Amino acid sequence: MSSFFSADQIDAMRGSVVRCDLLVEMAFRSETIRVWNGNTELTAGGRKWLPMYGYGIVDGLSMPTSAVSESITLQLNGLPNQAADFLKVAIDETPEVDQQTVTVFIQLFNEDWQPFGLPAPIWWGYMQPPRISRTQVRDLEGAVQTITLTAENAFFGRSRPPFGRYTDRDQQNRSPGDRFFQFTASLVYKSFRYPDY
Repeated sequence: MSSFFSADQIDAMRGSVVRCDLLVEMAFRSETIRVWNGNTELTAGGRKWLPMYGYGIVDGLSMPTSAVSESITLQLNGLPNQAADFLKVAIDETPEVDQQTVTVFIQLFNEDWQPFGLPAPIWWGYMQPPRISRTQVRDLEGAVQTITLTAENAFFGRSRPPFGRYTDRDQQNRSPGDRFFQFTASLVYKSFRYPDY
């Protein structure tokens, strides 16, 4: 633990009250967005983190004990005043988010809720395409729109053989010059008669 936290931070975590929160850094293709679950903009580690007002959820976070594939789910349940504009990039285009890195940090705070030490990275992985869902409108309550991102750690797909897909590109890497999969796309919805007498 000493490689992630300073001696002062370790002492603070030994106390009876420990104040901390998670910070999330999403490295989209065009820009990097940093958020946290507080109510104001936060400056920590020399970077600014945008508020999510307690509407953000990080689910499935655990301390890995071996080199296994694990995933977490990042979820945002509609912010007040449509303040989710900063996540619009995650919704508009899948290439902006797909297989881009996300890092989860833990930040300690002092008794005045001011950042104490640097944020410590505790998990990182690759974001998958976002999913959007919306609840039904009930009585006077409006519907809640939810954005969900799943992120897989570095061990995701490690058991998959290299060039293991049935595509022309992978086949060229397996057997250069073999054109077996070159016309796969043109065979979709094609009818074949067998046996053909």
